[in-house]
Amino acid sequence: MALLSEVWDTTRMRLLVEIDRRGSLSAAAQAVGIGQPSASQHLRTLEAAAGLRLVERNGRGSRLTEAGRVLAAHAAQALAALAVGEQELGALAGLQAGTIRLGASTAPGSYLLPDTLGCFRRDYPSVNVEIEIAASGEILRRLLSGRIELAIVGVDKADERIALEPFLADEIVGVAKPGVIETVEGTLEPEALGKVTLLCREPDSSSRGYVEGELREIGVQPAHVWELGSTEAVKRAAREGLGVGFLSSYAVAEEIERGELDVFRLLGRPRLTRDFHIARLASRPLSPAESAFVATLTRCCAKQATYAQGCVASSSESSRPRRAQTSRRGAHRTAATRQLGPRPTLS
Repeated sequence: MALLSEVWDTTRMRLLVEIDRRGSLSAAAQAVGIGQPSASQHLRTLEAAAGLRLVERNGRGSRLTEAGRVLAAHAAQALAALAVGEQELGALAGLQAGTIRLGASTAPGSYLLPDTLGCFRRDYPSVNVEIEIAASGEILRRLLSGRIELAIVGVDKADERIALEPFLADEIVGVAKPGVIETVEGTLEPEALGKVTLLCREPDSSSRGYVEGELREIGVQPAHVWELGSTEAVKRAAREGLGVGFLSSYAVAEEIERGELDVFRLLGRPRLTRDFHIARLASRPLSPAESAFVATLTRCCAKQATYAQGCVASSSESSRPRRAQTSRRGAHRTAATRQLGPRPTLS
């Protein structure tokens, strides 16, 4: 019987990876560029060499067994290493090409990446970027499985197989509709959270993890907790006065500047800060295209950091003691516009 190493070629590696991604043998075969009969034969060859079932078929498609997932993860890493080698050869030949398979958690993916991609596209028009956006926990799982090769996340701890490099500071701030809660100079008594509805992200969200840790530390339980499916849903609910949320300053900067949301911090508590990290498999170096993308990301995000910090600072400095349901939206918008001017154009 042949050893697995003797039958382990790139076609079979890609087939396992695509079955894991697509959940269908026929779809995986099409992605690899072979017919389904040929794909079935490749699977039989791999299973004979492995001595284990790698794929289970059901009425809805196909899925990998535990053994199949193990092999698929190693196959994805091997294919990624080969892709890096190809890009390095291309760089030596003076080519500016390649593909970046990027994942990002919600805040950087929604509020930092669009401008960065514009900058990157202008500098490297021949490099293709494939993007997936999800909560931090899910993005890290996709990185380990080989589905993506580079990630931007808001966590500071990860599986030991993942290397994390901080590149941008973030503050998680409290937000509410103007006049809904009583603040003093941009601060809220922590005990006041026991009387409000907390609007929060899904459990895999890194920002939710930071907020829950803070609430445990101060010993406060909100009156109600609404779990919403996205940052945008939290912002919309907060703008309607349905509760308070804690979100990345990058996610709420524009709403703060327009006066649609007030920002607050908890009185007597340190600021709730974190770093956004670039994540990759520790065993895999960055490709030339990825290195160029990281450099562009760092350069562009510095401008966005200045903008977000300015919005939060302007709101905090213009805050005065206010009573619930006393709206100062117009005055807040005027102050923010006067101090900050128009939002900077990123290039």
